[in-house]
Amino acid sequence: MKIILLQDIKGFGKKFDVKNVANGYARNFLIPKGLAKIATDIAVKKLETQKAGQEKEEQEAKIELEKIAKNLENQELEFTVKTGEKGEVFGSVSKNDIKTRITANIDKDVEVNLERPIKTLGEHQVEIDLGKGVKIKVNVIVL
Repeated sequence: MKIILLQDIKGFGKKFDVKNVANGYARNFLIPKGLAKIATDIAVKKLETQKAGQEKEEQEAKIELEKIAKNLENQELEFTVKTGEKGEVFGSVSKNDIKTRITANIDKDVEVNLERPIKTLGEHQVEIDLGKGVKIKVNVIVL
């Protein structure tokens, strides 16, 4: 039976893929769970127009993210932490601190790639993932 996937299924296929599966698998599992629908000629034509529309939207979103990336690349984020008399640091700069500072300027959700909080003074390069494959490096200055 030919089906159209309505969601990504790990190890099987992505949304809008047309697949051949056993009748029982389609009728008893995929269709009742809302993961797929039967691939009729009308459904396949409708799928193609949906795919084209979605690809266009994704392309526009990626262009917008690239514009945001150009604006953010040249920015330096400064954070002040408490330090002792001998220069020991009592605070840290976490992923959430950086994310909050960046999302205050833009209305997109971002992913900060930072293994552990920054606990040293100075300048640090932090990778920011804006989504859709757009990644930038931002200077974080800890004072």
